[in-house]
Amino acid sequence: MCKEKVTIVIALYRPNLIWLEEELCSIQKQTYQDFKVIAWNDDPDDKIDYIPLFEKCLKEIPFQIFQGDTNLGSNKVFEILTRKVDTPYIAYCDQDDIWLPDKLEILLALLNNKNVSLAFSDMIVIDENSQVIADSITKIRTRQILHCGSEAIFHLLVKNFVTGCTMILRSDVAKKAIPFPELFFHDWWLAIYAAINGDIVLAPKPLMKYRVYGGNQSGILKGISDKESYFKKYIVKYDKFITMVSNRCNGFNLSVPYQSWSKARIAYFHKQSLSNAIRLLKMKKLVPTIVYFELLLPFIPEYFFKMLIKKIQNDKVSDRIE
Repeated sequence: MCKEKVTIVIALYRPNLIWLEEELCSIQKQTYQDFKVIAWNDDPDDKIDYIPLFEKCLKEIPFQIFQGDTNLGSNKVFEILTRKVDTPYIAYCDQDDIWLPDKLEILLALLNNKNVSLAFSDMIVIDENSQVIADSITKIRTRQILHCGSEAIFHLLVKNFVTGCTMILRSDVAKKAIPFPELFFHDWWLAIYAAINGDIVLAPKPLMKYRVYGGNQSGILKGISDKESYFKKYIVKYDKFITMVSNRCNGFNLSVPYQSWSKARIAYFHKQSLSNAIRLLKMKKLVPTIVYFELLLPFIPEYFFKMLIKKIQNDKVSDRIE
């Protein structure tokens, strides 16, 4: 029986060593100390020995570091690490953020409430120099709202708002969510699965500092260059995702309206008929902004759409928004 109650899992890939040290030191300073750390280096060609750095920062905290033979990507790495966890709770961690001292203590207290499967928090936003940009992620992602309770699942079926590095889950829930799908980042899938199998709760304050810079994995309209690429990434991919959610969750009935919305989006993109427009418009209560935008999308000139996308992607804050 493992004596620790929490396992912090970290995915490493060519980390900035200064940022990694900041993060590990912030983990060491947690007011709750009954935890251990497991890290996975996802760069098979990385020859750096990270053990001295972990020993320096974590001091008395037990840790293990693994390294794979191939590059797996963050989703698969976090899946492997989740399999290795033998504690009641699991906390996911990036390689370049800073935890506030009471992060574990507050989130674990929330998880002690009946039927809670996942607890998460808001984030203070910092830049590459660790300087504060915003006191909430919602100040940067201006359309993002952090939901919790029984209504959270309806919002999660459209868009993720639970960032992986802010959350702690019951390990039994996380393990049942394996395998993690390749379609989207692991945190979206885990948040949906946790919301279906319990309640997700939001901490009353930000519990970490989230670093934004050019190397972040996510970014607004990343990989979008024209209408066709928008269709493939935001419409077709979502259709696969919502179908996967239903299949993996035994025909999860709350997903049915979102599957209908997804099919209506595809139909309208292929044929802008009145009947398809009405079909899509009937779904506006689910996601009004997306419905109205995609109703207008076919009539936006391609050259103007490309210019708009490029401008957004080149904006100074574009890599700060999902």
